[in-house]
Amino acid sequence: MHTWHYAQKNPRLSLLSWGWRFKWLIVLFVTGGYLFGGGLYIFAKANLAQYLIAKAWDLSLQDKDKHRPWPWADTHPVAELKINNKSWYVLADANGRNLAFAPTHLSATALPGNMGNSVILGHRDTQFNSLKNVQIGDVIEVQNLQRTQRYRVKALRIAQASQLQYWQTENAETLDHASLTLITCYPFDSLLPNPRYRFIASAVAI
Repeated sequence: MHTWHYAQKNPRLSLLSWGWRFKWLIVLFVTGGYLFGGGLYIFAKANLAQYLIAKAWDLSLQDKDKHRPWPWADTHPVAELKINNKSWYVLADANGRNLAFAPTHLSATALPGNMGNSVILGHRDTQFNSLKNVQIGDVIEVQNLQRTQRYRVKALRIAQASQLQYWQTENAETLDHASLTLITCYPFDSLLPNPRYRFIASAVAI
């Protein structure tokens, strides 16, 4: 009788008891909210950045110089990429920080639109999510500061992240033709971070 009376006067005890009974449900709810919120944040950041990058790209087209999309950025747009009526701006220097804002160019490869193989990386849950709809034969258009180059998709493949031969091209700058390699994580709709596989679209100049 005394214990029942004590519990009635201590709602904290009842709340703790309820929380313990449903602890796994609470854990799942909090985890789901965290993942969902993180996904929304990445999506919003990537889309807002495209507007700022677009302004920097317009300036670059006017004076043929490099322009940072925001004052503290350590990158700049190097090309505009168009696939199936979708358009994205490509940033210099592929790293995790720049990938959060836009597709990025792998600096060890040819610049997009130039002779040699150009490699562009992008996140599967933002701009490069559209790669899941790309088919062999599709045309990709790349505009850099000097010219516009069109490519035709010749191969689509799934490879392990360790299979670097698909985007490491020897003497890429001296190749006598232009090619393009687009890479993103795979599978597209998986919720797991850092998957083992990559989706690779290869295209040649036309």
